[in-house]
Amino acid sequence: MRPRALAAAVLLAGCAQAPPEMAFALIGDLGYTREQEPMVDRVFADLNRERLAFVVHDGDLGSPPNGSCTNELWTRRLAQFQASPHPLIYTPGDNEWTDCHADEGAPGYEPSERLAALRRTFFASDRSLGQRTLALTRQPGYPENVRWSMGDITFFTLHVVGSNNNRGRTRDGDAEYAARTVANLAWMREGFAAARSSASRAVMVFQQANIFPQFPPFPGGGPKEPSGYTELREALEREAIAFHRPVVLVHGDSHYFRVDKPLGFRPARGGAGAPSLENFTRVETFGAPNHHWVQVLVSRDDPNVFTFRPRLVEGNIQRRSP
Repeated sequence: MRPRALAAAVLLAGCAQAPPEMAFALIGDLGYTREQEPMVDRVFADLNRERLAFVVHDGDLGSPPNGSCTNELWTRRLAQFQASPHPLIYTPGDNEWTDCHADEGAPGYEPSERLAALRRTFFASDRSLGQRTLALTRQPGYPENVRWSMGDITFFTLHVVGSNNNRGRTRDGDAEYAARTVANLAWMREGFAAARSSASRAVMVFQQANIFPQFPPFPGGGPKEPSGYTELREALEREAIAFHRPVVLVHGDSHYFRVDKPLGFRPARGGAGAPSLENFTRVETFGAPNHHWVQVLVSRDDPNVFTFRPRLVEGNIQRRSP
């Protein structure tokens, strides 16, 4: 190899091994039983040892039978969030409010009261949780919906939850779902508009619910009709197509870690259906009984912007006999 070619090869190798410009973490759906609480503690201990720009919890602080509707468990989770050395952003799950009623194992609770209390408890300031905080832009009237930017990337949360997004159980629930969906759609449009105006190279959206029932596993025994997700899914597809650059949706809900491209895919006989939307990626975080986390690496030289790495917590790995 000629000296000049060798120098170029060394330069390219150096670029390939360049460290990421930042890293952050994704968690959710942890601590569904009392016996799993030590596993939750180990997840936070593992995160706290890392160098991270921030941590996002995408909902479900536990399960209703394990106290996810109670002020007591909220106090414990809030203390864990506030003890994080990294900024921590949290978006609600259905187990914190939608499922807080007798049919889900939480008698004596009422979803709308729990939602109001949740907002007072976790979303009271214009900063993130954690020892080191981030400034957040909150949506008026829906303070759980936030937006921030970092490294030429726009991030925002949407309050979209499991149990069909609170649609189809009660008349009051349907009214709440309808109003929140209008707010979510507006916040999504604002998020993508902010990304375009700031020339963001990528958008990442965080919510709790799995909105892709055609790709199992899907929680709750399958999709319900009328669906609480159709409008949001269709709006997300339109926004992602218009944005052109990488768009990632992070969610929990199904307790099944995966990274795939479900948006826009429409199968047909003979393989002639519509392909997946190439610039869109779905990431689902680990969930109980698996207590681990997802590391996201951001690299300026990567056309996909993000690399996703499952990070297994050593003390939470289940040893099995052959």
